[in-house]
Amino acid sequence: MSTYTPLLGQGIGNTPYDDSQRQFLDTWKTGYHRAQVATSRFVNSRAKHWLILILIILDVAGILSDIFIALITCETGVGDDKWVKPTRNALGVFSLSLSCVFLVELFLSVFADGLGYFKSWFHSFDASVIVIGFAVDLFENNTAEEIASLIVLLRLFRFVKIVDEFSVEASEQTDDLRKRIEDLETRNAALEAQLSRR
Repeated sequence: MSTYTPLLGQGIGNTPYDDSQRQFLDTWKTGYHRAQVATSRFVNSRAKHWLILILIILDVAGILSDIFIALITCETGVGDDKWVKPTRNALGVFSLSLSCVFLVELFLSVFADGLGYFKSWFHSFDASVIVIGFAVDLFENNTAEEIASLIVLLRLFRFVKIVDEFSVEASEQTDDLRKRIEDLETRNAALEAQLSRR
């Protein structure tokens, strides 16, 4: 019988590139994990929650301003005034900018938490509102006015996220207070033990 000789050399797993590939893959996995942990720390931080809270309030204010301007110009017949179109365009750009920020926040949250982020119905619904709102903001024109008005209503639901942000803040404060109470109880027990020894 003839001896077996692989067509591609020594066989898979023995090439000089395998060690460098493994090293690169290990380095990449470590860097990815570090980035994911850092992103998770940021996404779950108080500063991020307050920033998103403020941006949601600004977004709702912009949406309501646009609605009020549309109603006022329709009722009073001043829709052709010079200030109306630039103001509504500026509000549209503002809305698109905030949609971009919310989309980035969504991507960071999914990166930090993985697909487990979507286990909560609230996060899933919020993500769909963000993506649909972004698409409508991006492609909004006169033919999409009806769809845009429905999406505006859904985006106003994001106001509920303010309540969620406050509940996260309250739970963080509660955890801090619990830790403080435990520390005080431990100190109190130690002081009582010292007094009873005297």
